[in-house]
Amino acid sequence: MKLEQIEQVIVVAETGSIRLAAENLFISQPNLSLSIRKLEEELGCQLFARNNKGVELTPLGESFVEYAKGIAQQLRQLRTLNASALRRGQISLAIGNMHYRYVNHAAAQLLRDYGTQRLRLAIREGVRSQIISMVENRQCDMGLIGMFSHYHRILIKQLETRGIQYFRLCSNPVTAIVGRGSPLFDSPLREVEVERLKDYPIIIYNESELGPYGSVASALGLGNHPRRIVVSERSTLFEMLDKTPCFSATATDEIAYQNTDYYDKIRSIRIKDCSITGEIGWIKRRDVPQTNVGLDFLQILSSYYTVMNGILPL
Repeated sequence: MKLEQIEQVIVVAETGSIRLAAENLFISQPNLSLSIRKLEEELGCQLFARNNKGVELTPLGESFVEYAKGIAQQLRQLRTLNASALRRGQISLAIGNMHYRYVNHAAAQLLRDYGTQRLRLAIREGVRSQIISMVENRQCDMGLIGMFSHYHRILIKQLETRGIQYFRLCSNPVTAIVGRGSPLFDSPLREVEVERLKDYPIIIYNESELGPYGSVASALGLGNHPRRIVVSERSTLFEMLDKTPCFSATATDEIAYQNTDYYDKIRSIRIKDCSITGEIGWIKRRDVPQTNVGLDFLQILSSYYTVMNGILPL
């Protein structure tokens, strides 16, 4: 199988015609037909069904194209990287994270430390599964992800099977975060019982509700909470906390945020007698060594956890 054959299949699928695809690819129609036929023979399955109007994907062909588009996207990114960074001797670092605000502070410090050097920083955000996929697909050199102790082993095993290494940065107690709309926001409480939280609606991420690990809310006995809001973005979560009496269960890293500014409309209260802990770590592909600029970034980031964990072994 050749990369050009993958691209050919995608174009044929998009046009629904061997003739139009050949014109778009600037090759002859017989050569394109031959290339597709050889690929089908190699795979041992038919990708396209021919008819009088053109061609259409078979069920197996649809699956092939779905994966092929991902490969084509990665190929375009590698070509862009080669053209825009490597040829100019530019230093490049792509960081994925789960909306951790202090990551932005660490990236800003890295930019200052590198002064006038050619440095390209890409900062991408998403939920845990998206960050893992970004690292696996080489869209990010490293990723910062959080997890809870009750599914730690399951997630680490999954990362290993995908060729991804995990390095722990810190652990944190589970907390309830509330906004100005909550009666708990101005409360003098430093800890709150789970039973009291049941009086208020809960906000969870859709990944927690639908994901394979089970949310921390379920582990706390709040999984069947009758009043809930399900969100996909942190900005939506914070806005709803500000406007409603809702809470969300998370593992706020209070030590890290002492080194930066936090969200002034959000308050974090530890959940009393909670046996679960949260932790944050960084991930990378096992077959890709960490670069010097990546290590410099991690050194800056590790300083945010020094009070809790000492110096991070890199």
